[in-house]
Amino acid sequence: MGGLLTEVPADVVAETGTRTYALSELMVRRPWRKTGMFRQLHDALLDVRPERRATLLVDQEHPKVHALYGSWGWQTLGDLRPRIPDASLFHAMIRSLPTSESSV
Repeated sequence: MGGLLTEVPADVVAETGTRTYALSELMVRRPWRKTGMFRQLHDALLDVRPERRATLLVDQEHPKVHALYGSWGWQTLGDLRPRIPDASLFHAMIRSLPTSESSV
């Protein structure tokens, strides 16, 4: 995983091209916030993925978002800073997907 600042075992970041789904930029518009819609979209999207696991990034400036994902079973893998100028620092998070019979 490019930009990962935390050391993790090589087998955790090794990819096959079909092992991991990257969740990016899932949002709901203001009228649907705090209605459960975000969780419904999150679950509907991930429940049908064929991959074994999913990853996402949470800006470290947003601890409430990080805690929310943690409450939904996501685990913090480590710190990540994308390899672009002036990039923010993120929490890289990971979780097993429902269709997976094995762990992350």
